[in-house]
Amino acid sequence: MTDHGLVNDAIRQKMKQLPVIGPVLRRVHRVARSRFPMLFDRRASWSRGESRTHLCLGVEYVYSAEVEGDIAEFGTMSGETAVTIAVAMRECDRLLLRRPKRLYLFDSFEGLPAIASMADRESIHVKSGVWTAGGCKMLAKDELIGRLCRKISPERLVVYDGWYKDTVLTLPSGTRFAMLHVDCDLYQSTMDALEPLFSKGHLAEGALILFDDWYCNRASPSYGEQRAWSELVGRFSIAFSDVGSYGWGGRKFIVHAYQARR
Repeated sequence: MTDHGLVNDAIRQKMKQLPVIGPVLRRVHRVARSRFPMLFDRRASWSRGESRTHLCLGVEYVYSAEVEGDIAEFGTMSGETAVTIAVAMRECDRLLLRRPKRLYLFDSFEGLPAIASMADRESIHVKSGVWTAGGCKMLAKDELIGRLCRKISPERLVVYDGWYKDTVLTLPSGTRFAMLHVDCDLYQSTMDALEPLFSKGHLAEGALILFDDWYCNRASPSYGEQRAWSELVGRFSIAFSDVGSYGWGGRKFIVHAYQARR
């Protein structure tokens, strides 16, 4: 058995030990294996499995802790994480008997935007060419919706097609989010996504934020999502708990309070 096989076996055994989320994770594991077989190839990164687990646990947290609001993802790319979240939501609906939440998806479907901010231009991944305008473009909008509608009902999907700086500002005033999966890569994109959410009070008390690219750019706090979060904390006086790392590049936080501007 390969090392990768041992890791998958360990994940399956761990899921069986969990009292409620175990069935959720087992179902997500089966769905992910069938939809994304390349992720279970021996050459694939084992940390992606850990990231999926933390997304599932995040969904269970916001359902079980009765955090107000829906779930949103910024940056859909391959649709892998959106499918993981959708299946976890479906299983939490069935097992936990809470009010169903909706899944909001934000993406330009054109890849990354033009690199305009100096904070991004100076970042390591931009200079090396890993992040470029138009990069990270994968699924089209219709392809993404097609995949997700096989997991949860279409009326529970809300897709905002366009750049964050334009779409997030159009959210209705009563919109609340319990969980955000932030896969924005760039500093400016992260600010465009999150600044209006805090400014207009769209984040609920207890909301969970998962930053997918926290440790990119050699984990420097001067770039990307780390820099954006630091500035947002200062700007909106965010009181939060740091609830740890996941995978090789992610970090997550729970928001307790902040000062919205509205």
